[in-house]
Amino acid sequence: MTFTLLAAGAYDPTAAGAQLAWQQADGNAVILRDGGVQALPGSHPALGGDRVAWRTDGQVTIADAATSAPLERHPVPDAGALALGDGLLAWRTRDAAGRDRLWVLGPAGEGRLLAEAAPQEELGRPAIAAGRILCHVAGPRGSRLLSIDPGTGRRSVLRHEPGALLSNPASDGLDLLYVRATGRDQQLRLGPLSAGAVTGDLRLLVHPSSGRRDAEHEPHRARHRHGRRPPPLPPRAQPGVVDTLWTTALAPDAAYVTLLRAQEGYPRTAAILRVALG
Repeated sequence: MTFTLLAAGAYDPTAAGAQLAWQQADGNAVILRDGGVQALPGSHPALGGDRVAWRTDGQVTIADAATSAPLERHPVPDAGALALGDGLLAWRTRDAAGRDRLWVLGPAGEGRLLAEAAPQEELGRPAIAAGRILCHVAGPRGSRLLSIDPGTGRRSVLRHEPGALLSNPASDGLDLLYVRATGRDQQLRLGPLSAGAVTGDLRLLVHPSSGRRDAEHEPHRARHRHGRRPPPLPPRAQPGVVDTLWTTALAPDAAYVTLLRAQEGYPRTAAILRVALG
C-alpha cells in the first residue's frame, strides 16, 4: 500500500473513530476538527471515545473532544505519554534512571502502578482497547506486544517474534496496528486484536531498515541468480539517512505512523504518514 504525508513536524498520532490528534514538534498538541487543525491547550494528546486528554503543568485534563470543554482534571506530575478510552486513563512515567512505569487512574483519582520495566527494558507508549492497556516491552531478551488487565495487572502476549523488534501497538478495538523492524526492513502491520503470529498479519507499509545494507554484489558484478531472476531485495536506505517508524494510531479508514528521520547535516525531523485502508 502507498502512504501520504499527513503532517510534517509532528509525531505521536492518536485516533478514536473519525477523530485524530497529534503532538507537534513545537510542543503543542492539535486536533482535526471541522475540517481543520485546531490547537489544544496542552501537550501529549490522547483520544478515547468522545473525549480527549492532554497534559499541562503537571496536570492531565480530560475534555469533550468536540469542544475541548474540560470534564475532569487530575494531578499527574510525572506523566509522559497518555492513553484514554473505555473509562480509563493510563500514562507512562520515566524516572531519572530511565526506568519506565505504567500507571492507571484509580477510582479515587489516584495513580495506581500497573507495570514496571525490568532493568534495561523499555515500556512503550500505552494505548487502550477493549478495556485493556496495550504497550510494547523491549530489552536484551527481545520485544513483545502486551495486553495488560488494568484491574489485576495480568499480562498476555499479543505478538512475539524472535529476531524482530515489535513496537508501538494501537487499536480500534478490533484490529491491532504495530511496527515490525528487522535488519532487512521496517513494516507497519495490521492484524486481529488477539494473540497470534506476526506472519498472519497484513503488511500495510514497508520501509528501509534503519541500517543501510550493501548492494549485495561486488562493484561491476551482478547479483547471483536463483533460477531466472534474482530474489527480490528489501528496500535500501538513502546514503546518510536513518529513518525509524515509530508511534501509531488506527482509524476506521486509515492507519497512521510517525516517521523519525536523522539525516547527515540536517536537524532531526518527525512526520506522520497516512496509509489508507480498504
